[in-house]
Amino acid sequence: MDIFVSIFLAFPVVIYSGLLALCVLYWLFAAMGILAIDCLNFDLDLDLDVDAYHAEIPSTSLGGLLMKFGFNQVPLTLIITLISLIGWIISYSSFQLLLLPFYDVPWIYYPVGIVVFFVVLIIAIYITAFIIRPIRPLFKRLNATNHKTLLGQTVVIRSSVVNNDKGEAIYEDGGAGLILQVRCDESYQFKRGDKAILLNYDATYNSYQIVSIDEFNGS
Repeated sequence: MDIFVSIFLAFPVVIYSGLLALCVLYWLFAAMGILAIDCLNFDLDLDLDVDAYHAEIPSTSLGGLLMKFGFNQVPLTLIITLISLIGWIISYSSFQLLLLPFYDVPWIYYPVGIVVFFVVLIIAIYITAFIIRPIRPLFKRLNATNHKTLLGQTVVIRSSVVNNDKGEAIYEDGGAGLILQVRCDESYQFKRGDKAILLNYDATYNSYQIVSIDEFNGS
């Protein structure tokens, strides 16, 4: 047991141990209803708009690289969990085989540990891509269904600006709420706190076109 704990907390295994522990806590909270599976939505302004639940990734720069692994349409939380678990298993085994002999020689141990960390990360990503490949179509169908059910729903603008390039809104689903990427013509001049209607969905950029409630109702 002492050996297990020592390796669990040793570099670089501890990085994957921490990620895996966070994933386990996340899924426990999600199972208890404390967290929604989509509560980790975020938006990176690097040609990469990501919805944490569906992991929609445009085929540009870093997004194109990730799409090659087939990670689009699959829950980002599942991808992170698999990478963390696989990375932990491989790094744990690698520590015993490669790093343990150099544990008392820091100038060798840490450089080799850094190399092991990145090699394990690459291997974990490829194995994760292989695992999700056969189940990816299931998430794609679920993703399409979810988007269709949201059309026509009312959302509350979350960002200070909404235009053709950026914008966020919250859809209250009775839980933590969904943070959605929304787009509209600048003539609407939506402000934070305004309400709008989801009109259609753009799968390429994982965003929804919105209109005002008055326009949707024909007023």
